[in-house]
Amino acid sequence: MFERIIEIIAFVIMELRQNKNIAEIDLDKLSTLGYSKSEISTAFSWIVDRMEFSDDIVSPSDNVTSPESFRVLHEAEKHIFTPEAWGVMVEFHSLGLLKNNQIENIIERGMLSGIKSVGASQLKSFIATMLFNLSTNNIPGSRVMLKGNETIH
Repeated sequence: MFERIIEIIAFVIMELRQNKNIAEIDLDKLSTLGYSKSEISTAFSWIVDRMEFSDDIVSPSDNVTSPESFRVLHEAEKHIFTPEAWGVMVEFHSLGLLKNNQIENIIERGMLSGIKSVGASQLKSFIATMLFNLSTNNIPGSRVMLKGNETIH
């Protein structure tokens, strides 16, 4: 489920970068792509939280324009990540969702995981784990991500 939320977040950020207001984003398009209302709501909630706590997720990341931002995979790393997965990593970096150190952590995780090949779906799972579990710990007022089937008392 979290991989799908990551896809929605990427879609929304691309829309916001085209100078659209968050209210102008066509939710019907997301629904026709097969995303549930719960997934869409969770993604929008995550984005609004970041915007509220002044994370500038709409502007391109400084990592994109810095000279050290280009990461070339080592030959061994090329065998772990599929070209499609590497394309997802580059896309999420260019959107500002991933920083250079997070890319390094994902590459390390992929190398140490024992998985023979990390595809786009597995990579999105790594990214979701990183964004939802690690990066929100330091943000005041951040919310806990629920799977949608929990009961809150």
